[in-house]
Amino acid sequence: MVSSTRKSACLLGFGSVLVVVGAVMLVFWPPIFFTQLQRMMVLSEDSTSFAIWREIPIPMYLECFMFNIVNVDDILAGKNVTIRLEEVGPYVFREYHTKENITWNDNNSTVTYYNKRSWQFQPQLSNGSLSDPITSINPIVVTVAYLMRHQRDIVKVPVDVFMRMFHENLFITANVSSWLFDGIDDPILNIATKFPDLPFNIPFDKFGWFYTRNNSLEYDGSFIMNTGASDFSQLGNVEKWRYSNRTMYRDWCGEVRGSTGELWAPELGQPEVTVFAPDICTYISLHKVGPVTVRDISGVQYAANDSVFDNGYSYPKMACYCDEVRDADCLPAGALNVSACRYGAPAFVTLPHFLNMDPYYAGKVDGLRPTQEHNFRLALEMFTGMPLSVAAQLQINLLVRHIGGITLNNHLPDADTLVPMFWFRQELLIDEEYARLARFALNLRFKVPYAFYALTAIGIVLLAVGIWILVRKILKSPETTPILVERDATDTS
Repeated sequence: MVSSTRKSACLLGFGSVLVVVGAVMLVFWPPIFFTQLQRMMVLSEDSTSFAIWREIPIPMYLECFMFNIVNVDDILAGKNVTIRLEEVGPYVFREYHTKENITWNDNNSTVTYYNKRSWQFQPQLSNGSLSDPITSINPIVVTVAYLMRHQRDIVKVPVDVFMRMFHENLFITANVSSWLFDGIDDPILNIATKFPDLPFNIPFDKFGWFYTRNNSLEYDGSFIMNTGASDFSQLGNVEKWRYSNRTMYRDWCGEVRGSTGELWAPELGQPEVTVFAPDICTYISLHKVGPVTVRDISGVQYAANDSVFDNGYSYPKMACYCDEVRDADCLPAGALNVSACRYGAPAFVTLPHFLNMDPYYAGKVDGLRPTQEHNFRLALEMFTGMPLSVAAQLQINLLVRHIGGITLNNHLPDADTLVPMFWFRQELLIDEEYARLARFALNLRFKVPYAFYALTAIGIVLLAVGIWILVRKILKSPETTPILVERDATDTS
């Protein structure tokens, strides 16, 4: 039978070990978890994140909403009317991203690649057909007029006569497929491509908002991205785009910065995150809104506020989105001039339905109903950096200003109108498979410490029992007992 002394020693020994192990692991578990997470997320050919980054397995969709001008006849009749818009759609496309020509750079902390994107129409998810006719202003006419705006009339008038040979007015009707991916045939483009010495340069034989882009390897250009190997906090950030760390905007507005939205280092709730958007040749800062829950996973919601596309009216630091000498091309707050990013076309980007935009232009068109559902949003799980949901929403508009000498461009009642063409939403929502992985990782992060608490508690209990056995043994076996017994025996003899 095991003696009480040995029992006490065993309990004290095991209890001490459990207390020490539990307490030490409680202290060191967060950095252990973070180190393991970092090993999985730092981008390399062997990392867990590589396969997900190279070809995103989570379904993504592009939803396009077209604006149809419904009162063209009244406008052409010279009536002083407001442009009336009808929103149609969405026309939904499944979107695929694949990284191609991947090169791991010698500095071991960046990777160079091309992002090939493709789209497939999803009729079952769409409200309408790609054959639906859409009437809007002719982007070719407006672009030529805008490019010629600073020329003398002796140059502009022949251009106006030339364009009137092919177009009766400013408007054009084409189906959705042509507006988006297939492109619209225009004789002006066909002729312009044969005469490189014209005062304007249009590099396409058709016009379409995504023309030549489907399945294109090089349309988005090259990216040099941080792998997080040297500085984990920089994981996923773009360092160079098209082999430059700057775009066409001046000062800090022209910096290449932010994530492409696929990889994020654990953010731990900072007040803003930055997304680099090659479509508009710059980045967008999204500000913290508050907590959000997606598929039972808690995260933080980020969204655009009124500083996005402000260009200096309310936020002086945003003034670099306009020329240093501010002129008529610097629109009121809420519209970003991307003409230099789009071959000189008078294109301006806003949030859908002119959300958060100065009312100057919004009051010139009828049919827009902005709500917060139109905002650019991103939800991140903070401890893993996993995107939970993305709703990247932007609207493309063309600025139509009356240009002296080019009468074909001057049909709108208002001489300065920002005309909404269409808006799109790139949407991603974490699916249940990856939600389970995220929940498993978070359970490790938050629930494993409870096991260490239990381990420590068991150790304390074992220590207490061991001490109790030891104390009881001492109380039952006092040192004076043997002396009294020996003295009684001597007296008897």
